[in-house]
Formats: sequence, C-alpha cells, structure tokens
Amino acid sequence: ENKTVVAISQSGRSSDLLAALDVLVPRRLIALTNSIESPLAARADIAIDVEAGSEVAVPATKSVSATVAIVLWSASLLGGSESRRASVLAGTARAIRAWFDSPGYAQLVEAAQRIARRHSVIVLGSDYGLPVAREAALKLKEAAYLHAEGFAGGEFRHGSVAMVDASCVVIGVVDADALPAVARPLRDVADSDALRYVIGSSPIDAVPRIGALVDEPYNSLAWLVSAQLIALHAARARHIDSDAPRGLTKALIAEQP
Repeated sequence: ENKTVVAISQSGRSSDLLAALDVLVPRRLIALTNSIESPLAARADIAIDVEAGSEVAVPATKSVSATVAIVLWSASLLGGSESRRASVLAGTARAIRAWFDSPGYAQLVEAAQRIARRHSVIVLGSDYGLPVAREAALKLKEAAYLHAEGFAGGEFRHGSVAMVDASCVVIGVVDADALPAVARPLRDVADSDALRYVIGSSPIDAVPRIGALVDEPYNSLAWLVSAQLIALHAARARHIDSDAPRGLTKALIAEQP
C-alpha cells in the first residue's frame, strides 16, 4: 500500500484491475492504457495513452505490442540508456514490416499450420523471453483454442518435460542470454517426435527458426509480434474466428457471480 503503482490495461475498465487499486491505495498511480477516457485514466496521476488505435480482436495484440514498446523504452531511460530511443523503435517497426514480405513470413505461416494440428504447445523462455513465452501461450489459448503453457526453461525440466510426446509442440524464445536455459530442454525432447521451433536470434542445433529478427534493443518486440502471428495463423488453420473467441468479452467490467 501507499507505493507508486504502474497499472496497465488496454480498456482501462477491467473490474479486477480497478478492484486491485482499491486494495493497494497507491501513493502515485501511473496508467498505461489504450483508452484515455477510461476510469483507470481518470484515477491516475499520470495517464499515458499507448495510442494503438481501436482493437478489433478481443485478444489484444497491437495495444499489447505498443505497451511493451513503452515499457522497454522506460526501462532504458531508468537505466540511464538511450538504446531504445525513438529512431531505434521506428527502425524496428520498419524491419518487422519488411519481414512480412519475406520468405520468413511464409515459413511462419506454414509452421503455424503444423502447430494447429498438434494437441499441446509448450513455450519456453528465460529473462526477457519468459513473459513473451507466457503471452504466446495465452494467445494460443485465446485465439486458437490450443492447450498451451509458458514455462521458464529451467523450471520446465523439473517435471513438466515428462508430458512431452508426439502430440506436442515445443517452442523456445531464445537470444544469447536465454540460450543456456532454453537450449537444454529443447534438446531433451529431441527424441519425443514433438515439433520444435525457435523464435529469436540464437539457433539451437537444427531446430527451425521462425519469426522476425531485429536488433537487440527491441528484439523482444519482434518475438511478441511473431508469437501473435503464430496464434493468428493457427486459429485460421483451425477455422476459428480469432477476433471473437468464445467465452471472452472486451473488458471485465461487471462480472456475474
């Protein structure tokens, strides 16, 4: 209680988040939201509009990407670095946009179609890749109705690796920092007949690498966009309307008991 709180909400109207703020009683509230006219923004001492534009899909994607870019940039500023300045972010956006017209994008679509035919997806990460792994698993659940879980690479090896078989997909989110933690479990399942993929810049043996590649300051943003696209194309392969998944609403405003 009575601390500085950063609250992040696409809609700014989620009842669970607003209730949490009632409990925390922030001394200072900073809000990141895609709805600057929302109740969250009205309560905040500082309200930052992520300016992602209207989200058509219920599973938020572009507002998530915009928010992550702001948080990454803020982390650099707090650390006394200008490595994630505006020109670098703009260059990252151009690189990802160019990737859409490359053979790499077609490879990701093909991989997503293969993923859609499996029963379970495990996404492994470490360091900056761990929240991306968890977000990737969430999007696969929301958009494609696939059983998916995000794990820290080391944690996965302590028990959960036993569930991997030919019905599974194992995806590693990997850069140089995450390589030691993620490479080993990906190698552990090599004989299971599970599909294996790598998102990121660091190859692991002959495991296929999919997704956009950008320079390090915003590489995690490229991982995130790649994961969102895997979920989108897996949903299309399963003939699912990923814009309106069953059981989900745009904002948790008035939950019924």
